Amino acid sequence: MKRFATLAVLSVIGLVLGAGAAWAQTKPADPDGRFSAQFTLAATLGHKSSGAVGGELDYRFNDDWDFFFEAGRMSNVASSALDARAQIIANAIGASTSLVQRAAYFDVGGRYRLMARGRWDPYVMLGFGAASVKTRTNFSINGVDVTNGDLVVVGTDLAGTLAKPFLTIGAGATMPFKHRYFVDLSYRYGRIFARTSQIENDNGVNTQRVQLGVGVKF
Repeated sequence: MKRFATLAVLSVIGLVLGAGAAWAQTKPADPDGRFSAQFTLAATLGHKSSGAVGGELDYRFNDDWDFFFEAGRMSNVASSALDARAQIIANAIGASTSLVQRAAYFDVGGRYRLMARGRWDPYVMLGFGAASVKTRTNFSINGVDVTNGDLVVVGTDLAGTLAKPFLTIGAGATMPFKHRYFVDLSYRYGRIFARTSQIENDNGVNTQRVQLGVGVKF
């Protein structure tokens, strides 16, 4: 997974930077239809490296702009701040801890198409939405789970589900094949904002997706 993420990051950077030298080139001809849909897989990078799966629906407004809706789930976005919270309890009772924070997200926004480079069609994007963040923390002593027992009761900061605002900023490039089909390689930064009204001293979470999509135009 890490090798895939590294290669994908380098590819996206090369494609986006290289697009600056191709302003004199013309954009590829519009495919049949203005809609497209794709299935996506991603490596998520950060304090807890994991993976994500999702989908995206796009509408081509004109030669420069697309509107998009994407949704998916990141398997583990737990931050170092959340780990530190759990470790305070673990140290107090002499336990080990296991923490997973999943995020089911959606966002809508716009993609601005840059000038094409060869068969690649680069873009930058911005979207807003929400993420349903589910946190699960377990404490164990000598292999015995003591979560929510006599020793420790986990609060809402370490257990439960909460909806939070979500921002996505990204860059990538698409390449068509067999006329109607395409691949989409991108890097997407996401910010899951804190909900201090629900969790005291809550912290926002930064997410990173190195993503590969395969789609069809219609």
